[in-house]
Amino acid sequence: MTVATIAPAGRDFGTELLRTTVRPLPVGGYRWRRSVGTLAPTPFVPAVDDVLAALPAPGPVRWVAGVPDGDARTYQVRGDHAVAGRLLREGPDEALAPVLHGLGKALRHLHDQPVPAGVGAHRPRGFTRLTTWLDGRSPQPRTAYAESLLLPRLGVDALRRIRVYTERIATAPAVLCHGAPGLGSLVPAEADPTEADALIGEDLCAAPWEYDLGWVLGELVELQWYRGGDRPAWQRLITALLDGYGRDLGDRWQEWVAFRVLLHIHDYTAYVGWESDVFARYTGFARYLLSS
Repeated sequence: MTVATIAPAGRDFGTELLRTTVRPLPVGGYRWRRSVGTLAPTPFVPAVDDVLAALPAPGPVRWVAGVPDGDARTYQVRGDHAVAGRLLREGPDEALAPVLHGLGKALRHLHDQPVPAGVGAHRPRGFTRLTTWLDGRSPQPRTAYAESLLLPRLGVDALRRIRVYTERIATAPAVLCHGAPGLGSLVPAEADPTEADALIGEDLCAAPWEYDLGWVLGELVELQWYRGGDRPAWQRLITALLDGYGRDLGDRWQEWVAFRVLLHIHDYTAYVGWESDVFARYTGFARYLLSS
Protein backbone atom coordinates (compact mmCIF):
# COMPACT_ATOMS: atom_id res chain seq x y z
CA MET A 1 0.00 0.00 0.00
CA THR A 2 2.51 2.61 -1.17
CA VAL A 3 2.42 5.31 -3.80
CA ALA A 4 4.97 4.83 -6.62
CA THR A 5 6.22 6.98 -9.48
CA ILE A 6 8.70 6.23 -12.26
CA ALA A 7 11.73 8.52 -12.55
CA PRO A 8 13.81 8.76 -15.76
CA ALA A 9 16.45 6.37 -14.39
CA GLY A 10 15.12 4.65 -11.33
CA ARG A 11 12.10 4.61 -9.07
CA ASP A 12 10.61 6.91 -6.44
CA PHE A 13 8.01 5.53 -4.06
CA GLY A 14 6.77 5.62 -0.50
CA THR A 15 4.36 7.28 1.90
CA GLU A 16 4.45 10.27 4.25
CA LEU A 17 6.17 7.95 6.75
CA LEU A 18 9.04 6.80 4.53
CA ARG A 19 10.18 7.93 1.08
CA THR A 20 12.54 5.85 -1.11
CA THR A 21 14.49 6.56 -4.29
CA VAL A 22 16.33 3.84 -6.21
CA ARG A 23 18.99 4.73 -8.78
CA PRO A 24 21.41 2.52 -10.77
CA LEU A 25 25.12 3.03 -10.08
CA PRO A 26 27.68 3.39 -12.92
CA VAL A 27 29.81 0.67 -11.32
CA GLY A 28 26.89 -1.75 -11.03
CA GLY A 29 24.33 -2.24 -8.33
CA TYR A 30 21.92 0.35 -7.01
CA ARG A 31 21.83 3.23 -4.60
CA TRP A 32 18.79 3.20 -2.34
CA ARG A 33 18.10 6.45 -0.49
CA ARG A 34 15.46 6.41 2.24
CA SER A 35 14.21 9.44 4.13
CA VAL A 36 11.47 10.04 6.67
CA GLY A 37 8.22 11.37 5.20
CA THR A 38 6.72 14.74 6.02
CA LEU A 39 4.36 13.24 8.64
CA ALA A 40 6.80 10.81 10.27
CA PRO A 41 6.50 11.31 14.05
CA THR A 42 10.20 10.63 14.75
CA PRO A 43 13.48 10.64 12.78
CA PHE A 44 15.60 7.55 12.17
CA VAL A 45 17.55 6.45 15.24
CA PRO A 46 21.18 7.64 15.39
CA ALA A 47 23.57 5.57 13.27
CA VAL A 48 25.91 3.08 14.97
CA ASP A 49 28.01 2.24 11.93
CA ASP A 50 30.85 0.65 13.87
CA VAL A 51 28.52 -1.98 15.30
CA LEU A 52 26.68 -2.72 12.06
CA ALA A 53 29.81 -2.74 9.92
CA ALA A 54 31.19 -5.57 12.05
CA LEU A 55 28.23 -7.85 11.40
CA PRO A 56 29.36 -10.74 9.20
CA ALA A 57 27.03 -12.35 6.69
CA PRO A 58 26.01 -15.68 8.26
CA GLY A 59 24.34 -16.90 5.07
CA PRO A 60 22.82 -15.75 1.77
CA VAL A 61 21.46 -12.55 3.34
CA ARG A 62 23.93 -9.84 4.29
CA TRP A 63 23.21 -6.76 6.38
CA VAL A 64 23.78 -3.41 4.65
CA ALA A 65 23.98 -0.51 7.10
CA GLY A 66 22.66 2.86 5.97
CA VAL A 67 25.14 5.71 5.52
CA PRO A 68 23.82 8.98 7.02
CA ASP A 69 22.90 11.53 4.34
CA GLY A 70 21.45 14.46 6.20
CA ASP A 71 18.22 13.17 7.71
CA ALA A 72 18.20 10.26 5.25
CA ARG A 73 20.21 7.03 4.83
CA THR A 74 21.76 5.62 1.67
CA TYR A 75 22.52 1.98 0.86
CA GLN A 76 24.53 0.36 -1.93
CA VAL A 77 22.83 -2.93 -2.77
CA ARG A 78 22.70 -5.56 -5.52
CA GLY A 79 19.09 -5.20 -6.66
CA ASP A 80 16.45 -2.60 -7.43
CA HIS A 81 13.30 -4.36 -6.18
CA ALA A 82 12.44 -5.67 -2.73
CA VAL A 83 10.88 -9.00 -1.80
CA ALA A 84 7.60 -7.32 -0.77
CA GLY A 85 6.92 -6.00 -4.27
CA ARG A 86 7.88 -9.29 -5.86
CA LEU A 87 5.48 -11.22 -3.63
CA LEU A 88 2.69 -8.76 -4.38
CA ARG A 89 3.22 -8.96 -8.13
CA GLU A 90 4.14 -12.60 -8.62
CA GLY A 91 3.33 -14.47 -5.43
CA PRO A 92 5.68 -16.90 -3.66
CA ASP A 93 8.29 -18.89 -5.59
CA GLU A 94 11.01 -21.39 -4.78
CA ALA A 95 13.87 -18.91 -5.21
CA LEU A 96 12.66 -16.87 -2.22
CA ALA A 97 12.87 -19.78 0.24
CA PRO A 98 16.67 -19.53 0.70
CA VAL A 99 16.32 -15.74 1.03
CA LEU A 100 13.76 -16.09 3.85
CA HIS A 101 15.89 -18.80 5.45
CA GLY A 102 18.87 -16.46 5.24
CA LEU A 103 16.90 -13.59 6.79
CA GLY A 104 15.92 -15.81 9.70
CA LYS A 105 19.55 -16.79 10.20
CA ALA A 106 20.74 -13.18 9.96
CA LEU A 107 18.16 -12.06 12.54
CA ARG A 108 19.25 -14.80 14.95
CA HIS A 109 22.88 -13.73 14.53
CA LEU A 110 21.93 -10.07 15.09
CA HIS A 111 20.01 -10.96 18.26
CA ASP A 112 23.05 -12.79 19.63
CA GLN A 113 25.13 -9.58 19.56
CA PRO A 114 25.46 -7.40 22.66
CA VAL A 115 23.25 -4.31 22.75
CA PRO A 116 25.50 -1.31 21.96
CA ALA A 117 25.66 1.62 24.34
CA GLY A 118 22.87 4.03 23.56
CA VAL A 119 20.73 1.55 21.63
CA GLY A 120 19.29 0.00 24.79
CA ALA A 121 17.19 3.10 25.40
CA HIS A 122 15.52 2.90 21.99
CA ARG A 123 12.09 1.29 21.96
CA PRO A 124 10.98 0.14 18.47
CA ARG A 125 9.58 3.10 16.53
CA GLY A 126 6.71 0.98 15.19
CA PHE A 127 5.82 -0.13 18.71
CA THR A 128 5.64 3.51 19.81
CA ARG A 129 3.40 4.45 16.87
CA LEU A 130 0.98 1.61 17.62
CA THR A 131 0.79 2.05 21.41
CA THR A 132 0.37 5.82 21.04
CA TRP A 133 -2.57 5.12 18.77
CA LEU A 134 -4.11 2.42 20.99
CA ASP A 135 -3.77 4.72 24.00
CA GLY A 136 -5.88 7.37 22.27
CA ARG A 137 -2.99 9.84 21.97
CA SER A 138 -2.82 10.06 18.18
CA PRO A 139 -1.90 13.60 17.05
CA GLN A 140 -3.83 13.31 13.77
CA PRO A 141 -7.61 13.69 13.40
CA ARG A 142 -7.67 10.89 10.80
CA THR A 143 -6.03 8.30 13.03
CA ALA A 144 -7.88 9.56 16.10
CA TYR A 145 -11.14 8.88 14.24
CA ALA A 146 -9.89 5.41 13.25
CA GLU A 147 -8.96 4.69 16.88
CA SER A 148 -12.52 5.53 17.95
CA LEU A 149 -13.72 2.71 15.66
CA LEU A 150 -11.35 0.03 16.98
CA LEU A 151 -13.47 -1.08 19.93
CA PRO A 152 -16.66 -1.70 17.91
CA ARG A 153 -14.63 -3.36 15.11
CA LEU A 154 -12.34 -5.58 17.23
CA GLY A 155 -14.51 -6.19 20.27
CA VAL A 156 -13.59 -5.94 23.95
CA ASP A 157 -11.74 -9.25 24.23
CA ALA A 158 -9.58 -8.79 21.12
CA LEU A 159 -8.65 -5.21 22.03
CA ARG A 160 -7.75 -6.32 25.57
CA ARG A 161 -5.63 -9.15 24.15
CA ILE A 162 -3.56 -6.81 21.96
CA ARG A 163 -3.06 -4.42 24.90
CA VAL A 164 -1.81 -7.28 27.11
CA TYR A 165 0.49 -8.26 24.27
CA THR A 166 1.98 -4.76 23.92
CA GLU A 167 2.54 -4.60 27.69
CA ARG A 168 4.43 -7.88 27.45
CA ILE A 169 6.66 -6.47 24.68
CA ALA A 170 7.45 -3.46 26.87
CA THR A 171 8.57 -5.55 29.86
CA ALA A 172 10.15 -8.69 28.33
CA PRO A 173 13.96 -9.12 28.29
CA ALA A 174 15.41 -7.26 25.30
CA VAL A 175 18.10 -8.06 22.72
CA LEU A 176 19.62 -6.06 19.87
CA CYS A 177 16.82 -5.84 17.31
CA HIS A 178 16.47 -4.57 13.75
CA GLY A 179 13.20 -2.89 14.73
CA ALA A 180 11.43 -3.10 11.36
CA PRO A 181 12.84 -5.97 9.26
CA GLY A 182 10.12 -5.67 6.65
CA LEU A 183 10.10 -7.42 3.30
CA GLY A 184 10.35 -3.97 1.70
CA SER A 185 13.88 -3.76 3.13
CA LEU A 186 14.98 -7.15 1.80
CA VAL A 187 16.48 -6.77 -1.69
CA PRO A 188 17.36 -9.88 -3.76
CA ALA A 189 20.57 -9.70 -5.79
CA GLU A 190 20.00 -9.39 -9.53
CA ALA A 191 22.82 -11.81 -10.37
CA ASP A 192 21.63 -14.46 -7.91
CA PRO A 193 18.05 -14.12 -6.60
CA THR A 194 18.74 -16.68 -3.87
CA GLU A 195 20.95 -14.06 -2.18
CA ALA A 196 19.83 -10.70 -0.82
CA ASP A 197 20.82 -7.50 0.97
CA ALA A 198 18.86 -6.45 4.06
CA LEU A 199 18.80 -2.75 4.92
CA ILE A 200 19.43 -2.00 8.59
CA GLY A 201 20.01 0.90 10.96
CA GLU A 202 16.97 3.20 10.75
CA ASP A 203 15.05 1.43 13.55
CA LEU A 204 17.81 -0.30 15.52
CA CYS A 205 16.53 -0.86 19.06
CA ALA A 206 16.33 -3.13 22.08
CA ALA A 207 13.26 -5.39 22.14
CA PRO A 208 12.29 -9.03 22.79
CA TRP A 209 13.71 -11.41 20.17
CA GLU A 210 10.18 -12.25 19.05
CA TYR A 211 9.64 -8.68 17.87
CA ASP A 212 11.71 -8.96 14.68
CA LEU A 213 10.64 -12.51 13.89
CA GLY A 214 6.98 -11.64 14.47
CA TRP A 215 7.34 -8.60 12.19
CA VAL A 216 8.46 -10.71 9.22
CA LEU A 217 5.98 -13.51 9.96
CA GLY A 218 3.21 -10.91 10.17
CA GLU A 219 4.07 -9.52 6.74
CA LEU A 220 4.14 -12.98 5.16
CA VAL A 221 0.79 -13.99 6.66
CA GLU A 222 -0.76 -10.65 5.74
CA LEU A 223 0.50 -10.90 2.15
CA GLN A 224 -0.84 -14.44 1.88
CA TRP A 225 -4.23 -13.28 3.15
CA TYR A 226 -4.24 -10.21 0.87
CA ARG A 227 -2.98 -11.82 -2.32
CA GLY A 228 -3.98 -15.46 -1.98
CA GLY A 229 -2.44 -18.08 -4.27
CA ASP A 230 -0.50 -21.26 -3.62
CA ARG A 231 -0.89 -21.93 0.12
CA PRO A 232 1.86 -24.61 0.33
CA ALA A 233 4.26 -22.17 -1.38
CA TRP A 234 3.49 -19.47 1.21
CA GLN A 235 3.95 -22.03 4.00
CA ARG A 236 7.36 -23.00 2.58
CA LEU A 237 8.49 -19.39 2.92
CA ILE A 238 7.24 -19.22 6.51
CA THR A 239 8.90 -22.53 7.36
CA ALA A 240 12.15 -21.34 5.75
CA LEU A 241 12.12 -18.16 7.88
CA LEU A 242 11.50 -20.06 11.14
CA ASP A 243 14.00 -22.80 10.29
CA GLY A 244 16.63 -20.17 9.53
CA TYR A 245 16.02 -18.49 12.87
CA GLY A 246 16.00 -21.80 14.73
CA ARG A 247 13.00 -20.96 16.94
CA ASP A 248 9.32 -20.28 16.39
CA LEU A 249 6.74 -18.10 18.12
CA GLY A 250 4.77 -20.92 19.71
CA ASP A 251 1.02 -20.68 20.17
CA ARG A 252 1.10 -16.87 20.39
CA TRP A 253 1.96 -16.35 16.74
CA GLN A 254 -1.48 -14.88 16.00
CA GLU A 255 -0.78 -11.97 18.38
CA TRP A 256 2.46 -11.12 16.61
CA VAL A 257 0.71 -11.21 13.24
CA ALA A 258 -2.19 -9.13 14.58
CA PHE A 259 0.28 -6.54 15.90
CA ARG A 260 1.78 -6.15 12.41
CA VAL A 261 -1.66 -5.95 10.77
CA LEU A 262 -2.87 -3.30 13.22
CA LEU A 263 0.32 -1.27 12.75
CA HIS A 264 -0.22 -1.50 8.98
CA ILE A 265 -3.78 -0.15 9.46
CA HIS A 266 -2.43 2.72 11.53
CA ASP A 267 0.37 3.58 9.11
CA TYR A 268 -1.88 3.45 6.05
CA THR A 269 -4.44 5.71 7.73
CA ALA A 270 -1.84 8.14 9.06
CA TYR A 271 0.55 8.37 6.11
CA VAL A 272 -1.52 7.45 3.03
CA GLY A 273 -5.19 8.21 3.61
CA TRP A 274 -8.51 7.10 5.03
CA GLU A 275 -10.42 4.39 3.19
CA SER A 276 -13.30 2.87 5.10
CA ASP A 277 -13.26 -0.40 3.14
CA VAL A 278 -9.52 -0.88 3.81
CA PHE A 279 -10.08 -0.21 7.51
CA ALA A 280 -13.01 -2.66 7.62
CA ARG A 281 -11.16 -5.48 5.84
CA TYR A 282 -7.93 -5.20 7.82
CA THR A 283 -9.59 -4.81 11.23
CA GLY A 284 -11.74 -7.82 10.33
CA PHE A 285 -8.58 -9.83 9.72
CA ALA A 286 -7.04 -8.61 12.99
CA ARG A 287 -10.23 -9.55 14.86
CA TYR A 288 -10.10 -13.02 13.36
CA LEU A 289 -6.47 -13.45 14.45
CA LEU A 290 -7.12 -12.21 17.97
CA SER A 291 -10.16 -14.46 18.32
CA SER A 292 -8.32 -17.62 17.27
